[in-house]
Amino acid sequence: MDYAQIATDTDQEFIMGSSIILTSLINASLLEKGACLIALSGGSTPREVYTELGKSTEIDWQNVWLCLVDERYVPAGDKDSNAQMIRETLLKSANIPEDHLIFPDTSLPIDECIDQYNKAFENIKPDIVTLGLGPDGHIASIFPPVTEAAMDRGTQIIHTETDIFDVHDRISMTLPAIARIESTVFMLKGEDKLKVWEEMQRSTDNSKRWPAKAILQSSGVTVVTSK
Repeated sequence: MDYAQIATDTDQEFIMGSSIILTSLINASLLEKGACLIALSGGSTPREVYTELGKSTEIDWQNVWLCLVDERYVPAGDKDSNAQMIRETLLKSANIPEDHLIFPDTSLPIDECIDQYNKAFENIKPDIVTLGLGPDGHIASIFPPVTEAAMDRGTQIIHTETDIFDVHDRISMTLPAIARIESTVFMLKGEDKLKVWEEMQRSTDNSKRWPAKAILQSSGVTVVTSK
């Protein structure tokens, strides 16, 4: 599994290192295509990174689009909403037009919400995705053992469920949809996350147990770490 790694020693180095690599990837996409669509993950690790990234004056934010790699099925303004977290961090400073935000409409029944979000991706593909790694090895809201639905190449968005967090119902890109994205940035902060990553590297189990392996095998990956 071949990937670039940026190892940092402090919280500030982690924030800056992650922000710098994302800025570089966004600007590369803008230079090549004139636009950039970023699929963002939630969780506590990227909050400060997104806040710092949003302050960048080196990015033409008017030509950037955002979507969510996964979302909790909660109301839009809920404290557990990934969309709300993005609004409280990156969008506090980044002047991205509202119609450039491709977020699932969680006010709809979940099947309708997923159907509508699927349709949003019929003719577009993100250029960059940010990911973390859960204590059980999950990425986005794809939890091991990975279901057949999450491996389906014929769809991009599915309903997933988990018992390890308070919010059970999730909306997530499928594993093939994530793997098709050209550039991936994993942000791993803390010794517990690094131990899980190292366990995955040693394991002979495939992506059904370790979904991140599918990303490492098919995408340009940068891993930013901090103990």
